[in-house]
Amino acid sequence: MRPIDLFDDYLSGKLSADDVLDFENRLRSDNTFAEAFEQHKTLVDALHKSEKRTAFKNKLKAIHTSAFGNDAKIISINREEGFVKRYGKTVLVAASTAAIVVLSTVAAISPGVKQTNNEITELGLKLQASNQAIVEGIKEGSQKPLPAPANLEGSAFAFNNKGYIITSSHMVNGADSVFVQNGSLERTLTEVVLIDTKLDIAILKIANPDVVKTWDVPFTFNQKNTDLGEKVYTLGYPRKDVVYGEGSLSSLSGYYNDTTMYQISIPVNPGNSGGPLLNDQGNVIGVIRGKITGAEATGFAIKSNEIFRSIEALTVDSVKTDLLSQSKKQTLKGLKRTEQIKRINPYVFNVLVYKKD
Repeated sequence: MRPIDLFDDYLSGKLSADDVLDFENRLRSDNTFAEAFEQHKTLVDALHKSEKRTAFKNKLKAIHTSAFGNDAKIISINREEGFVKRYGKTVLVAASTAAIVVLSTVAAISPGVKQTNNEITELGLKLQASNQAIVEGIKEGSQKPLPAPANLEGSAFAFNNKGYIITSSHMVNGADSVFVQNGSLERTLTEVVLIDTKLDIAILKIANPDVVKTWDVPFTFNQKNTDLGEKVYTLGYPRKDVVYGEGSLSSLSGYYNDTTMYQISIPVNPGNSGGPLLNDQGNVIGVIRGKITGAEATGFAIKSNEIFRSIEALTVDSVKTDLLSQSKKQTLKGLKRTEQIKRINPYVFNVLVYKKD
């Protein structure tokens, strides 16, 4: 459950007696949690006051119309104050504090612009001036141009044999174009077909169908419950070369008991966003989402079953059918980890995201 949902359930009296006790104990012991709750409560109170005031004004207007008709004018002796003026400071403080609490605690693994000094910054800005120029240069066929640096880079992996790829939505939100590449695949254009910002996942599809003609994805998605302490590993692109990480499942819920996520004891870094979390059999059990700022070897991954719930809610039947068409073949079980990785690597990608200035 998300922190905001937990706060709302407490304020509305929906929690059980035991949950209320746990909640209030946490308020006393966790200052960050308590501060976030107080600011959320302030925001909710401000919204309720505004709603009540608006309802009262509407009742007065109805009485006035009944008595004097629609043409009669109402002249207020007080200057009218809108919601923003009346409550803006309260809302701004609440929203700002809540944002600071969240951002300082859970950081999404998106690397931002990869620039290390002024020289690279200038070169990057110059090359990013026109993505269309790169495309046109390839069409001309005179000489293959050097691609401009991406605004964002991260990880992704094959969803099935139909050319669909999964990554994090915070990577591709607002993207002008999204490419994928790895040691087996040259830079290839994709199309964004699904974004779920609440769950933080995005589904891409490789634009050129010829690229996926020979795909034979060796892993499947495990949507069953996973045991605490189970050995897990990750593959992703915090660097230009794929990076392997291993650890265990340290919690069956994420930050603030968010049941859509797992917590893992693997050090994830900028660039790992959107990469797969796999179990010992090579089944995908989640998608890497983020980590706790300042904490070593702690990360979070969206659970596979939550991803498929999001897909089930799709209204575009053709895409939904394609995405739910998962291979039942599992070719990695029983193999050594090194052999599993060799077979998985061609289906784990470096994502390159370009955004307009």
